[in-house]
Amino acid sequence: MNEDYQYPLMGGLSDDEVVDLMTFYQRVEDAYERPAGVNRAAFIEAYRAFTRVIPSQMEQKQLERAFEDRSGYDPYAVIKLARGKTDKMLKIDEA
Repeated sequence: MNEDYQYPLMGGLSDDEVVDLMTFYQRVEDAYERPAGVNRAAFIEAYRAFTRVIPSQMEQKQLERAFEDRSGYDPYAVIKLARGKTDKMLKIDEA
């Protein structure tokens, strides 16, 4: 994990859209870093906002890969966990 990284963004976003992307990235970080993980409902809400801001799946994947490259945290792993579990909290345990 790289502690000193910047969130990947796209040009032409409004301030509110930048906040939505940053919130999504923070929820991914929470799933990895917080002892209890991230609240599933809060993560899903942040992910839905992310997909509204970036409707193109190709651009979503590009941003997710850029975030993983910079942070070491895989957004897709958290998305997959959120889709497959009904637990209240989502936690990624790194091996």
